[in-house]
Amino acid sequence: MELAKYRGGVVRRHGRRLAARATALAGLVALVAGCAPGGTEAAADRPVVLTTFTVLADIAAHVAGDHLTVESITKPGAEIHGYEPTPGDIRKAVGADLILDNGLNLEAWFGRFVAGVDVPHVVVSDGVQVIDIAEDAYTGQSNPHAWMSPLN
Repeated sequence: MELAKYRGGVVRRHGRRLAARATALAGLVALVAGCAPGGTEAAADRPVVLTTFTVLADIAAHVAGDHLTVESITKPGAEIHGYEPTPGDIRKAVGADLILDNGLNLEAWFGRFVAGVDVPHVVVSDGVQVIDIAEDAYTGQSNPHAWMSPLN
């Protein structure tokens, strides 16, 4: 019984943290959307948010709704850890209004990629209390897949 109460407290505390992050991301999306002209806009006229991989793109697209165009640098099924950006990816980044990356060294290539791009970017895992990997060859190391746990 005590353990259940304790776990409930952990879930509530992490739930508040998740809600705060979602609110911050929604505020950021609203800020970027607020920079666009008013009224109904064609997809080509919407601010562009570029993400490093498709999971972030899906989350951002759900938050953005019809207010922003959200694209992913990588394609579905791509290996995001060691991805090699293409010149086309760099062109996309230069044309974006905002870039979202996971952080936690998930996209080891991203630091070099974004170094030459003058576009604001947000590390979506900032402030996440990382959960360690429980079992496998990486036991005890931080798990960079922050979106995989509701505790993050």
